Amino acid sequence: MTDAHDLALDLDHTTATEAVAALADGRIGSEELLDAQLARIAERNPLLNAVVALDEERARARCREADAARVRGESWGPLHGLPITIKDAYETEGLVTTSGAPELAHHVPTIDADAVARLKAAGAIVFGKTNLPLYAGDVQTFNDVYGVTRNPWDPDRSPGGSSGGAAVALATGMTLLELGSDIGGSIRNPAHYCGVFGHKPSFGAVPERGHIPGPPGQLSRTDLGVMGPMGRSVADLELGLDVLAGDVLGVPGAVLPPAPARLRSLADVRVGAWLDDPCVPTDGAVRHVLDAAVAALAGAGAEVVDDARPVTSLEEQHRLYLTLLAGALGPAYPDEVRAYLSEVVAGLDPADHSGPSVMARGLVQSHRDWVVADEHRARVQREWADVFTRVDVLLTPVTPVAAVPHDTEIPMDQRVIQVDGQPRPYLSQLVWAGLATLPYLPATVVPAGCTDTGLPVGLQLVGPAFGDRLTLRVAGLAEAVLGGFVAPPA
Repeated sequence: MTDAHDLALDLDHTTATEAVAALADGRIGSEELLDAQLARIAERNPLLNAVVALDEERARARCREADAARVRGESWGPLHGLPITIKDAYETEGLVTTSGAPELAHHVPTIDADAVARLKAAGAIVFGKTNLPLYAGDVQTFNDVYGVTRNPWDPDRSPGGSSGGAAVALATGMTLLELGSDIGGSIRNPAHYCGVFGHKPSFGAVPERGHIPGPPGQLSRTDLGVMGPMGRSVADLELGLDVLAGDVLGVPGAVLPPAPARLRSLADVRVGAWLDDPCVPTDGAVRHVLDAAVAALAGAGAEVVDDARPVTSLEEQHRLYLTLLAGALGPAYPDEVRAYLSEVVAGLDPADHSGPSVMARGLVQSHRDWVVADEHRARVQREWADVFTRVDVLLTPVTPVAAVPHDTEIPMDQRVIQVDGQPRPYLSQLVWAGLATLPYLPATVVPAGCTDTGLPVGLQLVGPAFGDRLTLRVAGLAEAVLGGFVAPPA
């Protein structure tokens, strides 16, 4: 970047961190950057359908205020004047917020979600919303309000979900920083499918209020759900998390601890590698990229431990995760749906532990059943704590496959994905994500390369509870070795 004009036009490569620095020293203005992003949206969004609502007039006025304040020597914070989009699950004052639901097609909140308010307080300027599946409830991105969002690497494939529009907007330069949310890999899956970076924070590190779902107006936290940054570099994730995290677990003033000072290079890092499992085979094309990534980290000095994992099997952890996930989602279901599901569950074979059956039981479980599952989770959390006495982070796939073709006509419980040419349950895409979600652990996704067919593959780094700064530190070291963000073909 040499001048404002070059930066404004280099949306294929510029990161949020670079843009913030250029804004601060006057190499570009906020309004100029907004214009460049709007031009990129006009160029690419008609095909990809990532940005679904704009607030151009108010954003432009705010950008001009940011530029004027900068001239006066004022700073609004670390994101001063940075135009950004926000996933349409977050309530945004004065800007339609639908969560992909027809019944919310005209819902215009009067206040911001807490996480959005934190971004604005740090100087960010929200100029649009990005697409998601209905109520953020799918591993692909489509809804009856705004339609299908397409992957920029292959428009016939999904960008993932539920933060699919966010990942596409980042990958194509429509925005440089995004706010995602994640209860089933909804930050990490789209980051993996679209070749960008994403961070799922530890549970309770970032405030949830104002995210849909739950319903508009909900004040309590939803079990397992987290809010976190998406960007084009680890530095972008750190920039976003610095603003978003705080009052951890609702404790005023509580903050995430810093990364250990000893982690200065990959030679100081111990990584576990768990890249495949009998319960969820990894597609060969993805495994090839991940194996090469782990070998590259080892070649740069990292110590690789192949047997660092909890005692509880991945299959059992996945069933427990689905049980608690369904418990978190179940209260939002209408009474008539819950009554129907109760009848379905009564007819299930007790030996049926398939994903849809586990979810159905979880959606109508009793409070006693939930307490038993929560105790099981606590025991798994203790096993994870033991794992992180042996390694700093655990490396895993994000999903078993690279971006899948769109599949919008078949009910979710009947869909499949293809792993090495063999059909596997659609919910297999949740297994590696749930590995970190179940015990409330942080997880960072970095691009690891592309398959032979040119689809991005992400590497997931799981860390100890509230070790968000640790996973980001190691992710930054990995980024330097693995090559970082690569723009998709125009």
